[in-house]
Amino acid sequence: MKLIICEKPSLALNVAKAIGKPEKKNGYFIVNDYIVTVAFGHLFELKDVEDYLGEKPKWKDIKLPFIPSEFEFQLKNDSGVKKQFKIIQEIIKKNRVEETINCGDADREGQIIIDTIIDQLNYTGKVTRLWLPEQTKETIIKELQARKDNKNYSSLANEGYARTYIDWLLGINYTTYSTVKKGTLLKVGRVVTPIVDFIHERDIEIKNFKSQKYIQLVSENENLKLELKEKFSPEDKKSENKKNKLNSSEAIVTEIKKDSAKKAPKKLFSLSKLQSELSKSHKISFENSLAAIQGLYEKQLVTYPRTNTEYLAENEIEKVEEIIKNYPKINLKVKKKKSIFDDSKIESHSALIMTNKKIDGVNLNETECIVYNAILNRFISNFLDEETIISKTTLKIKVGEEIFELKGEVIEQEGFLKYEPQKITDNLPKLKEGDKFKVNFKEIKKETTPPQKINESSLAAFLKNPFRTEKTTEDEEYKAILEGLEIGTEATRTGTISKCIKQDYISRKGQIFSIEPNGEILIDTLKKLDIDLFKTRNIEFSRKLKQVYKNKISLEALVDEISQEISKTVSNVVVIDKIENKANKEIIGICPRCGKNVYQGKTKTDKINYYCEGYKEECKFTLWEETKHYKNPIKITKTKAKALLKNKGTGTAKFMIGKIEKKLKIKLNGQWINFQEVK
Repeated sequence: MKLIICEKPSLALNVAKAIGKPEKKNGYFIVNDYIVTVAFGHLFELKDVEDYLGEKPKWKDIKLPFIPSEFEFQLKNDSGVKKQFKIIQEIIKKNRVEETINCGDADREGQIIIDTIIDQLNYTGKVTRLWLPEQTKETIIKELQARKDNKNYSSLANEGYARTYIDWLLGINYTTYSTVKKGTLLKVGRVVTPIVDFIHERDIEIKNFKSQKYIQLVSENENLKLELKEKFSPEDKKSENKKNKLNSSEAIVTEIKKDSAKKAPKKLFSLSKLQSELSKSHKISFENSLAAIQGLYEKQLVTYPRTNTEYLAENEIEKVEEIIKNYPKINLKVKKKKSIFDDSKIESHSALIMTNKKIDGVNLNETECIVYNAILNRFISNFLDEETIISKTTLKIKVGEEIFELKGEVIEQEGFLKYEPQKITDNLPKLKEGDKFKVNFKEIKKETTPPQKINESSLAAFLKNPFRTEKTTEDEEYKAILEGLEIGTEATRTGTISKCIKQDYISRKGQIFSIEPNGEILIDTLKKLDIDLFKTRNIEFSRKLKQVYKNKISLEALVDEISQEISKTVSNVVVIDKIENKANKEIIGICPRCGKNVYQGKTKTDKINYYCEGYKEECKFTLWEETKHYKNPIKITKTKAKALLKNKGTGTAKFMIGKIEKKLKIKLNGQWINFQEVK
């Protein structure tokens, strides 16, 4: 028998169905001579500090730097995880497994998720890799027949382990160091830091921005607007003199130039470009769009989504030809152009496109429909065998010594704009060369505007290439990607942004981000402690990881280098102001047990609670945000916690119990905290 270990249940089901008619068992499928089982993500995690020490230390008692002599993984403390790993162990034990197949997602994270499971199984047989760029039956069968020795992916695995070990070292050591020094929990992360800092810096720019007033000269009538580019200070008389001089002259049309030009469509989608487009055009958050894109991938409708390129591989021409056959009513044709097919701009995965699977009969939600149509229309735009032609008119008007240039566009041939409409405007007046007319320039008071807040698209662009400027060419941008000059990856950025919000470092309103007080404290503390996880240093980390992948530096050498850097940083003698918790923390209410203040807190696993400050004197009163009334889950928000704790814990708050709204109050039952319904 051959054992296939898939990363997710949906993938396991697709693989099993592609092979044949699967027989469902508890935690796996049997199909032909294959057993297909599942990991549903990470079954194992790196041990925490307390696991190495054998006890749970206080933050201040952790001796830094904390660098284990060897990184050790452990099974997650989750009943479902333990059950599934036992199932996989039993499969190995009870069956003659001649080959185990790693079918993790087609990236470095998916590689090590399954590699770690195989290592923990102590399996010594043959191990191969099933690499799936999409989940259609045809691709699964094709790639299953072409699977390679798993050792061929050792460089990818090393990069994955390097990222995991480095993030653990940086997170554990700098979180502990910052928390102890500042006196409040500060979770420090390699990718978290530049995200928070980028938003923080922009908000500081906006806060410190001082508007400058100026004057511009504008002549405007019903169908013509002439605006002098020169800006004048409101205090001097130059603007008035210039205005009078212009108005004493007559405008004359000196040149009308018309050109027709072919308009090229936008390139195919990378993940971040697709998410940015959906955010801009449909107001779909990155979090929601990622869920929809992943759903389409699992339904076999799109290719592997976590890609950072907008190009297809040169060997995918035949694949595109097959996809085109699904759209006989649209005039599509494969265009063998470098602007579409270019191996030099692909790291491991091609641009995100549809698969050959037809959408008919597939159940999609509203967001998935929007996303699929965006991918489809971008594909059609690139392979449509119709030219898009735009007529461009340039109008030059001379007033005195000044030349004003006006431009307009008209669609001559629609082409791809039928599928991806763009705003094409032509507001030019009907004038001929030599036409003359009067002008009436006026002084218009204006003022400079502050920089825009960071939104999802600008944040994604920053993370993809932090040093990109308007002058950066596309070749330079892709060279940077291939060298690892990016912060985080397409696969992890959305989750990391959500983590920043959850940790109260930043907030999001619609597509707009703002810094929060905790984020300001984080950045200020890191700078004072000389903990450099900012943009430039982050790029160095990413570049080093790529060097591990390219075998230019060993995993061990990189871990040792980072360990030495951490050791140097935490050994510095730095004194900073601590946060006095009582003075800065909001009092939620009064403890009904001991009468002391109740504050809002958060555990290491981000679970929110409302705890009594008398915990050091053994008062165990705690309300958890996520709790239950009998078997019904309820959520105690800060507002509801305040309501419950009114009048020494005799207050009430309304909760949805099932589908019924009920009023509850706290009921102390010995050491337990229960709730009582109030009519």
